[in-house]
Amino acid sequence: MEQRRLLELALQELEHRKAGIDEEIVALQNELKGEGATVRHTTSTPSVGIRRTRTATEREAQAQRMREYWAKKRAKTAKTNAKAPSTASTKTRTMTDAQKKAISLRMKEAWKKRRAEANKAKAK
Repeated sequence: MEQRRLLELALQELEHRKAGIDEEIVALQNELKGEGATVRHTTSTPSVGIRRTRTATEREAQAQRMREYWAKKRAKTAKTNAKAPSTASTKTRTMTDAQKKAISLRMKEAWKKRRAEANKAKAK
């Protein structure tokens, strides 16, 4: 990212130098023609910071293309999902109170062990 920014800055500097050289060339050519040293200030590149805006029709055309894109993508996904039956069970599992209690105790024991190891590491 930083290298890209450096390259952009270097490019801007070179374009600026090129514009100056172009102006000097025009001035010299005018002197040779006998027109005097009139310099036209023209640049071939747009100034930095100017952003091209889109018309309403361009925005609408882009929106339509995106709608079509996403419609195709949804249709493809729906087709893929329709072909492959779901492996997940539609039945929801429920735990008994005893199972919930067992999981809770195992988790408390695991965290107790983890805290003991952390305290041991701190003590060293």
